Formats: sequence, structure tokens, C-alpha cells
Amino acid sequence: MGVHIDKTKLEGKPPWSHDRKIGHYGGELDKRDSNTEGERPYAWRWYRELQAMRGSAYTTDDDTLVHIEHVAIARAEAGRTRAAEKLHANQTPATSDERLESHVNALGVRTAATDSRSEVRARCAAKDQAAKGNNQRHVDTSLETLLGDAYVRSWRQRGTDLANPPTLTFWPGVNAGPAAYSLGGGAWLSERANLVIEVQQPDTMTEAEFLDLMNVHLFHHLTWLLPAYMTFNWALEVSTGFVLDVSQLDFGAIVP
Repeated sequence: MGVHIDKTKLEGKPPWSHDRKIGHYGGELDKRDSNTEGERPYAWRWYRELQAMRGSAYTTDDDTLVHIEHVAIARAEAGRTRAAEKLHANQTPATSDERLESHVNALGVRTAATDSRSEVRARCAAKDQAAKGNNQRHVDTSLETLLGDAYVRSWRQRGTDLANPPTLTFWPGVNAGPAAYSLGGGAWLSERANLVIEVQQPDTMTEAEFLDLMNVHLFHHLTWLLPAYMTFNWALEVSTGFVLDVSQLDFGAIVP
């Protein structure tokens, strides 16, 4: 189970036909500065530290052998410092790079040959967050991580209490539902156990990528995460497309 691009699939095709994004070149739109390095590079800090350690007996001119030695040692120590930082970052899927493949295998995340590392990293991070439990907060947090800019919000119909369930709650002998909802013996269902994820298609995402994210990765994620008695759908423009507890979009959902 790899996360690298299969270059054999691109051979013989013109460069303009390759569907590449910033994530395929090691970049991410949500990258942030190192919390420990700050505004000044590690090498500069080590360079200044070496000058201070040797004291005024050594020259600080930048055209001397002392300067060259300081630069060499500073860069070596900076590499060691950055390696320690990367070791820490690789322990969690959300910031992992060199160890990303190990998180893919440990979490059982699905990947494709053309996935960018940023896409795979988001799936790993979402599944890692969801491992904390499937309560509402953890479910929504994992969806935000997995879907990114495509996520809008989660819709849940709860009803007033257990004695006053949401409108679309059916069971024979009490509130019989439509025959079309019956699998035999009447309709037994409630929208309380259905989760609707409102999404949007970002401008940076093609329709094929959007549908792959919704119909493959989102469904795989929620099938693994939610209890067996729950169902789910994704929908577009929920806030203007239906009225909660009145319309039946909960069961149909709007999909392209």
C-alpha cells in the first residue's frame, strides 16, 4: 500500500495532460512555520552561538577560515536539530512525512497511485482523530480534517427527547411509515440515526476529485466510524434546499 505516484502511468503523455497540484510537489496550502525554529533559521542561531562561545579572541569577519568553520559546524548542528524536530513531527499522521507510509498501513487508509501526499496525510489524520471515539465532536473534527474546504457542517435531527422523536420516526403500531420504507413487517426507522453532511465543491477541486472524495473516501471513513445502526448521506446547499424535520432530504440527499 504505497502513497507515491506511479510514474509508469504518466509515461508517453504530454506534461500538460498530467493532473498535478501543489500537493504532488511536497507543498500544502495549510503549511505553517516551525513552532521551534521561528523566524531565524537553526543554522543562523548555531552560527551566532559559536561566535559567542569562542569569545573576542576569534575574528567575526566573514572572509576568514574561522567564519568558514563556524558555517560548517552551524549547518551540521542545524541538521541535527531539524532531524530531532522531524522525528517528533513524524509521530502523528497530521504532520508526518517520511513516516507517512507507516501511518497508512497502521490505520488501514485507502490510497491510489495518483494521490498526493497531502491528500493521504489528511485521510490518515482524519482516521487518527476518529479513533478517539465516535461522539459528535470527534466525528465532526474528523470530517473537517478529511474534507477540508469541501466540508460545510453536519446536520442531525434529534427530536425533543426520547418520548418525542423527530418527525420521520416510524414503527408499526405506533406511527406506521410509508410502505416503500418497509423491508418486511412495516417501516422501522428514524432520522435520529441518520447523519447528513453538507458539503460544497471547492474551486480548486475538479468534479471527478470531488465525487471521489465524497463517494469513496467519505463513505469509507463513515462506514468505519459510525455505529452499525446509523446511516449517512452527503448533500449540497442543505441550508436552502430543505427544511429540517419537514422535508425528506434526509433519506434522499442531493447528489450530482
